[in-house]
Amino acid sequence: MHYQDFTITITGAADQGYTITALAADNSRVSAALPLPDARLAAQVAAVGELAPQTDHEATLRTTGERLFRWAIQGALETHLRLAWDRAERAQQGLRLRLSIDAPELSVWPWELLHDPERNHAFAISQTTLLVRYFDQANHFGAPAEQTASLPLDVLLVLPAAADLDLAQEQRSIEAVAAAMPDALRVQALTGTITRSDLADALLTHDYDIIHFSGHGAFLDGRGYAGLNKPDGSVDWIHSGVLSRLAVNHRSVKLVVLNTCNSGRSDAHRAFQGLASQMVRYGVPAVVAMQYPVTDTAANILAREFYKRLCTGEDAGQVDVALTYARGMLAVLRPEERDWVAPVLFTHAPDGVIYTLPCAAKDNSASEHSRLVALISSLRESLALEEDWSRADVGKLQTWRRTLEQAEQAYRSHLADQDSEVAQAARLGLALIRARLAAMRTVLG
Repeated sequence: MHYQDFTITITGAADQGYTITALAADNSRVSAALPLPDARLAAQVAAVGELAPQTDHEATLRTTGERLFRWAIQGALETHLRLAWDRAERAQQGLRLRLSIDAPELSVWPWELLHDPERNHAFAISQTTLLVRYFDQANHFGAPAEQTASLPLDVLLVLPAAADLDLAQEQRSIEAVAAAMPDALRVQALTGTITRSDLADALLTHDYDIIHFSGHGAFLDGRGYAGLNKPDGSVDWIHSGVLSRLAVNHRSVKLVVLNTCNSGRSDAHRAFQGLASQMVRYGVPAVVAMQYPVTDTAANILAREFYKRLCTGEDAGQVDVALTYARGMLAVLRPEERDWVAPVLFTHAPDGVIYTLPCAAKDNSASEHSRLVALISSLRESLALEEDWSRADVGKLQTWRRTLEQAEQAYRSHLADQDSEVAQAARLGLALIRARLAAMRTVLG
């Protein structure tokens, strides 16, 4: 399935107020002031982290997700979301919600709970509406390179000694998935006492596509930690920076899975110190982590379903699709528990693709025609949409203007195309670009 992006950005701080901005795939944009959350919502969100395991919380999770939606997605932004959602559905495509939350006290909230009460829709467990935590890192280290891979994918399974965890069961689950599709997935397990040097040596001796780390995680003094071992077998807590450097030094690594307690959590005042977000900021294309503790049973289900979806089907290589599927299976198999909310995807891959196969080109004339029809429909609706550019950041507007000027040239070059639909799309696109450029000039001067 193809997906149209819908990017939601929240900036500001609790003592100054927040701004929320929504940018659709056609570059239409809506900005609004986001009211401070009331005490009841803040308490309800915080209470999700205190829910007891193996207890029926289905109604609580839904209510919290609905309240979160009503607070953040309202007014013009709600209309903007529904227009984008409907456009995607008419084009027989999905919608990818990319959350970019700069306000640290809000970034720690469980946005994976978002639930549209009007359409009775939970975004994070539906294959039609992916939900990811997105960091645009292009300004830091350039656009992410397209990574090709040959099958089978190589997974380094890191299972440090931890007497109170059933890591052997998780190992069996992942190895069973690999055994069922040996042409797609190959697992190398690093078990027992695992020191920092042991992990570094394993990464040095082979190019791995995925690092899957299971075991203990902790969050202390505003920083995420993962538990390796000291030579005597006791826990060696390594912080996010150390683990990030180990992964980023090996460019073959496309994904890190942190199946540890609290690995996806960030501090309310040091949001990028969490294990997962820090690794993405260091340059790992995608990290899957846990924002809440999960049971051994849930961890096994998650691993099994995630890898099956990541390696098979037309969406193979698309990590956001795979995690959404795994969350959905948790919600189906254990709907009353909180476990499906725990896994969080952090990524700087704009389309969710962490690898492509050299011979996996799937475009054909039918799919090209479908995309063209969707583009024409989207352009028409965008021309009719009233857009507000007055709240935009001047620096971002200048960047967007350069992009739009390039798009203007591209559309102009297709005005005389022999394909009438291509020419029609070019005319509509050119009209939209010119209208936006004119609106920008009133702001930029």
